[in-house]
Amino acid sequence: MKIDINKIKTTPSDLGFNFCVFGKPSDEIINWCNYWNLKMEDSGKYTNIILNEDTKIYDMFNQPDKYDYIDGFSPNLNKHLHVGHFSNLVLANAFQKLDIGNKFIAIFGDTLEGSVQKNDALESYFEYCKYFNYNIDEIFFASEMKLEDDSLLKEGEVTYEGSKIFDLGDEKLVGVKSNGSTSYFYQDVALASKLNTSTLYLTGVEQDNHFKSLKKLFPTTNHVGLGLVQLDGKKMSSSEGNVIYMIDFINSLLPLFNNDIKLVYNIIAGQILKSTPSSSKSIDTKLIGNPKLSLGLYLSYTMAHIKSCGVEVQDKENFYSKQLEFAELKTKSNLSPNILFDALINHCKSINKLYEKLYIKDNEENKKIFSDLLTDLQIGMKKIGLFPVDKV
Repeated sequence: MKIDINKIKTTPSDLGFNFCVFGKPSDEIINWCNYWNLKMEDSGKYTNIILNEDTKIYDMFNQPDKYDYIDGFSPNLNKHLHVGHFSNLVLANAFQKLDIGNKFIAIFGDTLEGSVQKNDALESYFEYCKYFNYNIDEIFFASEMKLEDDSLLKEGEVTYEGSKIFDLGDEKLVGVKSNGSTSYFYQDVALASKLNTSTLYLTGVEQDNHFKSLKKLFPTTNHVGLGLVQLDGKKMSSSEGNVIYMIDFINSLLPLFNNDIKLVYNIIAGQILKSTPSSSKSIDTKLIGNPKLSLGLYLSYTMAHIKSCGVEVQDKENFYSKQLEFAELKTKSNLSPNILFDALINHCKSINKLYEKLYIKDNEENKKIFSDLLTDLQIGMKKIGLFPVDKV
């Protein structure tokens, strides 16, 4: 018997890792606990659910179906990639490593002219994908998107005269403009028609309504809106001339971190993954090198530090920790990598507290304890697209 993972909460850390529900449990929860032989305890406002040592977290909850396609990192090709694009890259990479989609695609905007040549922009794009281990299965170009069946289009009237429109009942959207050019909505309809299956798009949160409209035509379409990325608390704008290009930002950080591009990625990614995808994010350059405040650096430092004590990481794919298993499943269910990221931060805090108490050198029993903990850290980092590191 399985249930929706969001119907369950976890107990405070000082009570150990167990489940709980607010108030009295529903019949569904009672049946679920009985099925899995879980003990329930009334604690007043909450009912605690005590896990068994052999409880298998992965088997207890419904897992969402994988998307057939995910469009996560699809920049326009008429301009250079900037710091804001890290949000798309980092989150798309996390979704890929979490195995949320079967195929990852990109639909490049190439209908506008700019200061960058199309081939140069593509070369730069694939270079970043290679650097950060993000794999693209198939690419499309907006200029090549054509509806094979134009029955969805109708001749526009009155204010839409001369255009062809999509009539969605409660709204009308231009597909083909009077000058013959196509709209962004037309291009997305053409792609959705071509794919004709479950597809998840990762774009700016300001495009939520755009994808709600697309969902009216293609119900298996879904959208994760990404919040604005700021640098040092300031919005970047081309018109104001304060846009920082991705390559320049990376190059400014490399000398500070031993020219280790994977460590630099972890540090930047930590600024993105620490909050929900839709929330606004600020990359603070003054704090980025502080391991107590730069969370991607904190994870990397903890791993490198414990490794330097002679602790080995095991070749393993699934967590030892039930808490991390739960966080992974909840991350997938809610499409929110910040859930697993936050659980990994707490996992590192536990490692560092334990390090203050247990002596590692020449103590094989303690080495095994830290090996299990470090293995879980590496598994978790890989699952959200971060790189295990040996030195910080």
